[in-house]
Amino acid sequence: MNVTYLIDATVIDGTGRDPVPGSWIRVADGVITGVGTGAVVPGDAHVIDCAGRTVMPGLIDAHGHMAAVDYLDRLLDGPRARFAAAVFRQIESTLGHGYTTIRDAGYTDAGFRIAIEDGLAPGPRLLVSNGPLSQTGGHSDLRRGHVREPAVMFDGLVWTGVVADGVDRVRWAAREVLRAGADQIKVMASGGCASHGDDVTDTQFTREELAAIVYEARARGRHVLAHAYNPDAIANAVEAGVRSIEHGNLLDEESAALMAARGTFLVPTIATFELLSRDGLDMGMTPVQVGQIDTVLASAYTSLRIAMDAGVRIGCGSDVLGRHQPHRALALELQARVMGPLAAIRAATAVNARLIGRGDDLGQVREGYVADLLVVDGSPAEDLGVLQDERAVHAVLQSGRITVDRRPEGPGVGVLTRRTA
Repeated sequence: MNVTYLIDATVIDGTGRDPVPGSWIRVADGVITGVGTGAVVPGDAHVIDCAGRTVMPGLIDAHGHMAAVDYLDRLLDGPRARFAAAVFRQIESTLGHGYTTIRDAGYTDAGFRIAIEDGLAPGPRLLVSNGPLSQTGGHSDLRRGHVREPAVMFDGLVWTGVVADGVDRVRWAAREVLRAGADQIKVMASGGCASHGDDVTDTQFTREELAAIVYEARARGRHVLAHAYNPDAIANAVEAGVRSIEHGNLLDEESAALMAARGTFLVPTIATFELLSRDGLDMGMTPVQVGQIDTVLASAYTSLRIAMDAGVRIGCGSDVLGRHQPHRALALELQARVMGPLAAIRAATAVNARLIGRGDDLGQVREGYVADLLVVDGSPAEDLGVLQDERAVHAVLQSGRITVDRRPEGPGVGVLTRRTA
C-alpha cells in the first residue's frame, strides 16, 4: 500500500468550517484515510512536511473553457496543430494554478479529456460538453448577420456550437454531442454578451426544446447546464429540469425562489465580466458587446445576494477566455465579496463537487475522499488573492500523487518529502 502523510498542515476542509492548524492527513492509494491533529507516527510512509502551510481541496471550476485560448471568433483561425498545442499548454497551466477538476462549459472536444486520461498530457480531471447547443441566431451561433452558409459545428479540435431548432432537431443535437463523448450538455437558454445578433434579455429555446434536451441527457446519466441571464430564460430552464443556471446575473427573487425549490444550482461567473469590462475592446469585442458586459456586471453582486437569501445552492465558475485564463481564481475573491472567503472556497470545492455528481468522494479534505489536494502559502481563508499567484501553490496532489511540485530545495525550507525509517 502506498501511504503518504501530510503533517504540520493548516487544513481548510472545503465545508466552510474554520481552518484547523497543526493537522495531519493520511493518504493511501490515492484516497484520504485519516485526518487529525497533533503528533502522529507515520511509520514506513512518505511524509510531506507542510511547515504550517494551508492544505485544502483541489479547486473545481464549474464553468471553464479550456479550448478558448483566444477570443471565440478567432478559435478557427490559424494552424490547427498550433491551436492544439495552445490548448494543452492551457490545460497544464490550469493544473499548475491549483485546479484539479474543470467542468468545461463548451467548445472543448472530448479528445482533450481522453488525452489526459491516457496520460499523454498533464491536466485536471476534465468534464467536457463538446459543442454548446444553440438555436438559430442564438448565443453560440457565431455567424454574422450577412453570412448565409450553415454554421460550422466542429473542425476536429474545437466545437463552435451545435445549431438546432425544434424538438426533433434538438434531440439530434443532444444525442450528437453525447455520441462524441460529452460528460454533460450545455444549452444557450438566453442571449449573451459575446453574441453578434442577440441580447442578454432575449429568451432562447422553448421550454419543450429544453425539456427534450434534458430528457436525452438523463437517459444517458448526464445533466444539462444552461447559460441564462434573465428571469424568463432562467424559469424556462429550471422548469425543464436543468441542473445548473450559468451566470444568472439578471435573476430576481421569483426566479431565485424557483431555483431553490427545484434544487437547481447557480454558477456565478463574475470574474469574466470584471475582466472583459476592462479588456474586452482590446480582445476584439465590439462596443455593443462590452456594453452588455457592463450591464450584467452592474447586477452580478446583487443577483448573487438574492440567490443566497433564497437558499439557492451556489457553485463557482470563472468563464475566463483567452489571456484571462490565468486569472481563473479571481472568481473566488469576487464571490467572497458577498459570501465571505470560506463560503467562496466551499462553493469552488464541496458545492462544485456535488454539482458534478461527486459530492460523496470529491471536494473535501475528509476520510474516504479522493486525495486531490493543494499545499498553499499564506491563508486563503483571510486573503483569497494568494490563490491567484501560482507561485503560492507549492504542490498539487491528484489522487494522492504529486503532479505539480514547486517545493523549495534545502532542509527545513518549504515543503519537504522524506522517507521515514
